[in-house]
Amino acid sequence: MALLVLRGKVEAVERGSDLSYAVGGSHGPIPIQNQLISFRIDGKPMFYRTRTIASFSDGDTASAVGNMKNGTLEALALRNHTTGATYHAPYIMPAILALVLVVIGLPMIGFLGIGLLFVGFGAWVLWKVWNVYQAVQQLPAS
Repeated sequence: MALLVLRGKVEAVERGSDLSYAVGGSHGPIPIQNQLISFRIDGKPMFYRTRTIASFSDGDTASAVGNMKNGTLEALALRNHTTGATYHAPYIMPAILALVLVVIGLPMIGFLGIGLLFVGFGAWVLWKVWNVYQAVQQLPAS
């Protein structure tokens, strides 16, 4: 699917947060707070979820790259041209870890097929990482 690029003036900035949980070993689930930001770029709605706080104000010039879902752009990468800040999920370390999963999983496929889980999960992470990388590359520079 092709990524969509929006660029223009920011308006109607709204912030929020949500709570999700990660597996936490013997002490139970670990809460993770995600920061949510939504605004309009030249009248088109945009939504971004991150673990850091993204700084945007009404009147800033911004770019967003992502996929359109239900009339709203779900951004994978953002750039605030007014402040020069860029926001996106990390992709280098997850790519390395996904490649390690694939390499570990390939020889384990013959052992009851358990390696397919490693290879499948590694491939899925690589696909997600590739989408973020492509979005960052499509962000307008200035």
